[in-house]
Amino acid sequence: MDGGIVEANEAAPDESPILDALEQYAQFIDELYDVKRSRPIFYEENVNRIAIRSVRRVLQDWDRAYNPNRPPSALIVRLSRKLPAVLADVVGQPKRILQRRRAMEPIHRLKELDSTCVRWLTRQPGITLAEKSGHRRAVLAVQRYESVDTLENRVVRDLLQRCTSLAASYLRQHEEKFPSHEWVRMTADFLKLCRRLLALPHMQEVASLPSLPKPNYVLLHESRYKEVWRSYMEVIRQQRRRQQLWRWRHEVFAEMVAVSWMSSASRLMLDRTARCAAHRFDLRVRETASRGRFFDWAAFPPVWKMNSRSYFYIGPTESISVLQPSFAESFDSTEGFSIARWSDLEILPSRLKVKFHGEEGIEQSVNEAQATIELYESSDAPQAISNHKRIVVPLRLIEKPEYLDQFIDSWCSP
Repeated sequence: MDGGIVEANEAAPDESPILDALEQYAQFIDELYDVKRSRPIFYEENVNRIAIRSVRRVLQDWDRAYNPNRPPSALIVRLSRKLPAVLADVVGQPKRILQRRRAMEPIHRLKELDSTCVRWLTRQPGITLAEKSGHRRAVLAVQRYESVDTLENRVVRDLLQRCTSLAASYLRQHEEKFPSHEWVRMTADFLKLCRRLLALPHMQEVASLPSLPKPNYVLLHESRYKEVWRSYMEVIRQQRRRQQLWRWRHEVFAEMVAVSWMSSASRLMLDRTARCAAHRFDLRVRETASRGRFFDWAAFPPVWKMNSRSYFYIGPTESISVLQPSFAESFDSTEGFSIARWSDLEILPSRLKVKFHGEEGIEQSVNEAQATIELYESSDAPQAISNHKRIVVPLRLIEKPEYLDQFIDSWCSP
């Protein structure tokens, strides 16, 4: 999509209303993927990490995704429910190992020497051990001590740090609006627990993880640490997804606009038979996004019949040729999302473009929770935007499923 590809090494910001909105959309996708509903008419199944869901199911869930009376049930809420007892137990009684180190040891406590200690001792002046120990009466020796700096405890520390960040972000978004809700209070208590456990003296001895580790036997089989590892991998997957959402933010938001526009079309179609026909199309939902797309649009896409002579399609540009090969000839690229509108008299394929406020060509808005979408004819030069259709939409479209209803005639009718 135009402007949608950014540098691969661009790190996601800690706080961003754009990213918050995209994560809200990703949670909607999670719900679609995870929950199958048995219906006699619409087939639903998960095959090879792809969930088959009807257009009807997707749009119904979209219209009901936002509940103004409660905060969303995010991963950190689930972790706040199941992890406090496990983490308190693991940090309170951490796995310890007996380690060796070389240090100066008084000769009356001398227990063990290795080859390095012996070489050091032979270089010291004197004949007897007492003479070689010098005035300090100490020699280089092997000391054995218990240490909590193990791989499994490094994972625990890293999980605590990541949960602290996730909990703080969740409270930043929802604590002011839902101060007394159970999920918010539970997350706040979990945040305090994580900070308290990290501050314990023995946790300061645990080193940081430089990269994602390969799990050892303890992480895979010891009951307490196995739960820690499972939760740790959930957190890692979510934070990796956060980076991907930010990298492909224009593409993700365009897909969100496509779902919202299909929802508006479904509500405003006059022909009930045509609406039912569109609802029977299947959408393929990926478990993880590919280049910013959670939906695999490879199958024949849904077509919306707005009246007896007017149709439109919204979705990835490469799917245009599936509808009609002549549409694809109107585009110089198959990237991004487009709207194709046609009737008996004319065909109007147009390119959809997303810009966030503060980006090039879009002034920073007082209201940061907004984005701009533009529609320009495929034959227009992208720079000549004076004749483009342009509207400002809320970033959290999922909270306003009817927002695009007012634009359906002007944007989706030929």
